[in-house]
Amino acid sequence: MTNEEIAVALDGHRHEIKSLRRRMEGVEKNQEALNRLATSVAVMAEQQRGISDKVDAIDTKVSTLESRPGKRWEGLVDKLLLVLAGAFAAWLAAGAPGAGA
Repeated sequence: MTNEEIAVALDGHRHEIKSLRRRMEGVEKNQEALNRLATSVAVMAEQQRGISDKVDAIDTKVSTLESRPGKRWEGLVDKLLLVLAGAFAAWLAAGAPGAGA
C-alpha cells in the first residue's frame, strides 16, 4: 500500500469513527431516556400500590358504615318484639283481662 492509499483509508476510517460516535451518542441519549422512563414507571407502580391500599381501607370503612343502619333497625325490631312479648306476658299474668272468657 502506498502512502496515498493509506491516507485515503485513514480518512475513510476517520469518517466512519465520527459517524459511529454520533450514533453512539444517540444511543446513550435514548438509554438515558429509557432509564428515566423505567424509573418513572417504578414510582407510578409504587404509588398505585399505595392508592390500592387506601381504596381497600376506604371500601372497608364504607361497608361498615353501610351495615350500621341495618344493625340499628334489627336492634330496634328486637327491642320492639321484647316489649310486645313483655306486654303480652304481663297481660297473661294479670289474668288476661278483657279476653271475654
